[in-house]
Amino acid sequence: MELSPHPTRGGSKRQQAPAGQQDMAARLATPTERAQYRQRSALVEPGFAQIFQRFGRHLNYRGRQAVDAEIKLLGTVHNLNKLINHTPMNRS
Repeated sequence: MELSPHPTRGGSKRQQAPAGQQDMAARLATPTERAQYRQRSALVEPGFAQIFQRFGRHLNYRGRQAVDAEIKLLGTVHNLNKLINHTPMNRS
């Protein structure tokens, strides 16, 4: 997959799409894969919204490892809270 021509000094050259974009295009190549990806919005995005609402959009630490640890901690707290507050359905 290539992007449209991008003028540079000395003429116009075609730039290649970034590797991540190429990978995503390959993943979404079939209708079945596109349908599966569409389900992501119903499964993943609400979790991000709930985390943002509860903890805010700003992180307290800097640096790749610290941010990664903080995000994992927030996700763990979010999931534990869901487990603790889950009320099972009464079966009769």
